[in-house]
Amino acid sequence: CLPKAFNILTCIGSYQHVILQLTNLGIDLVYNPGVMVSYSGRLVRHGIQVDEGNHIVWVWFLRDSVHNYARTPRPDYAR
Repeated sequence: CLPKAFNILTCIGSYQHVILQLTNLGIDLVYNPGVMVSYSGRLVRHGIQVDEGNHIVWVWFLRDSVHNYARTPRPDYAR
């Protein structure tokens, strides 16, 4: 299926040794504080591995199911 929108993740906090895992691609990335990542949520599965510290991940989910659940319209640029 073609991506209709991208998810955007921003991680902030005081932590060390966090890895962003793009599981179905077999890629592990260092995920430092302040890094923003954008990807197609329909094509790429992800997870994070945190050893220690405090962090907050601010996520913009642009999937139809999230907009339907929140009863908000899908943005025009994602159509």
